[in-house]
Amino acid sequence: MKKKLVAALLAAAMVLSLAACGGKGDGGSSGGSGGSDGGAPQELHTSLNTEPSTLDTIKGNDMYGWDINKNTLEPLTRLVEKDGEQEREGAGAESWEPNEDGTVWTFKIRDNKWSDGKDVTAADYAYGITRTLDPDAGSPNSFFTAPYIKNGQKVVNGEVGVEELGVKVVDDKTLEITLESPTPYFMSITDTRACYPVRQDIAEKYGETYGSELDTLVFNGPFKVESWTHNSEIVLVKNEDYWDKDNVKLDKINFAIVTDSNAKYNSFESGAIDISSVGEQEWVDRFDKKENAVRVDTKQPAMRFDFFNVNDKLFANLNIRKAFTLAVDREDMAKTIYQDLHVPAYWWVPEGISTGENGEYREQVEGPLEKMAKEEKAKDLLLKGMEELNLGSDPSKITVKYSLSATTQWARNYGEYVQQKYKDILGVNIELDFNEWSTFQQKTNNGEFQMANMVWTTDYDDPMSMISLFTTENSGNIPTGWSNEKFDDFIAQASREMDETKRTELYAQAEQVLFEEGCNICPLVNERKISFNYDYVKNLNERETTTTGFKYVYIEGK
Repeated sequence: MKKKLVAALLAAAMVLSLAACGGKGDGGSSGGSGGSDGGAPQELHTSLNTEPSTLDTIKGNDMYGWDINKNTLEPLTRLVEKDGEQEREGAGAESWEPNEDGTVWTFKIRDNKWSDGKDVTAADYAYGITRTLDPDAGSPNSFFTAPYIKNGQKVVNGEVGVEELGVKVVDDKTLEITLESPTPYFMSITDTRACYPVRQDIAEKYGETYGSELDTLVFNGPFKVESWTHNSEIVLVKNEDYWDKDNVKLDKINFAIVTDSNAKYNSFESGAIDISSVGEQEWVDRFDKKENAVRVDTKQPAMRFDFFNVNDKLFANLNIRKAFTLAVDREDMAKTIYQDLHVPAYWWVPEGISTGENGEYREQVEGPLEKMAKEEKAKDLLLKGMEELNLGSDPSKITVKYSLSATTQWARNYGEYVQQKYKDILGVNIELDFNEWSTFQQKTNNGEFQMANMVWTTDYDDPMSMISLFTTENSGNIPTGWSNEKFDDFIAQASREMDETKRTELYAQAEQVLFEEGCNICPLVNERKISFNYDYVKNLNERETTTTGFKYVYIEGK
């Protein structure tokens, strides 16, 4: 059975696209404006793995819409790659300045225009920030700013109105943001979707349909959407009204929506697309031999994981959740499923995330599951949990529905692997539930699941971007239903702690509580990314936390 299944997995040659959140770029080399080849058409051809759920920055939280947002809208600032390093540059704001204690930040909004000719103003940024925190909007992105902007959490909780929020339009070109307390990584949040501008008149005109069709949108970034053929293609063109258009070299970007990995790889091999991430060793080997293909290997601040519904009768039990988490053979999964392209994950905060000058968090803090695996056995925990729930001592009588957000053959083979592994290790039965992405989101958000599988990618370069997802206030992002006061307290302390060493210690304590007292998530692998691009594509970003999109990319020597 196992040999047959392994062969099927290897033959499938597909990448599972179970993704949430934003911040995944296409990888590449160094940033900067660079030059261009006057003889080469300045057109880039790339792809998305699935249709974006929306292009509304207030309601969108998948990486597919984020890829479009980064290129068509102008956040307050951007994180740019230069000479192998990252630095923050002005985008919608030409300058910014904090007061003496770092609690009030003043942003000077630069001269820029929307694609319909109207001026971009401080009010556009204020509306985007405010609307994201307004409970009536139901934004999944409120967790970015709610704990930090004055009265943000109270607004989200409905305790005070949005007029009490610490966001003030001083004049058309001046935006003032007041924080609850000094926040060491506040500037890292200013290029997330929570700080993008939104035109109030347009958003209110189209209401629920805003962001779902091209004619409901306006743009103020380096590019604008020229056409959107649902489930087929999104085409961007250079925005001639953009304030920094002279540093934008590309005239057009074609995002083909390609759900089948083999189709994507074949498109890259034939030259139909210029860039492709690769998740199958067979294709990696093939593209390694391609003369004009450039390979880029990067750590991914992204986790593939299972999550449990703690309101479910079975998974309400901590020992049951721990049993399912420790039963995963991560080494075998990394090898069999992912052909060692990703690494086994015994943590939640992924590799590639730093804590300031102290460096990468994962190099400082041991994975909590490594310690748990040494002290506890999965089958013992299962039997203990069954006893606590009066379920007897026969695991074969337990059936768990496992929800997946894809219907591809890869997903089905992956599901069979998980099914067999849990049968072998715990003796339980797994019922597979395959869904399209939108249906999966609806089910999990409504709590209509027991155990589900997803990918989450960090949005900014600090452990807070991942670990704060499980505070009581932010629990809707990954809807497990788990809440813990001790965990909340550690996160609250970390959000105010200016000393990086102490903040790292608080993160480590919170991550420990997350697994010892929660275990509402089951990390599987920490993603690594192998991507290929043709050598005529210049200035592609390598780091996932870079937020310039394709602004500085150009074509030379094609």
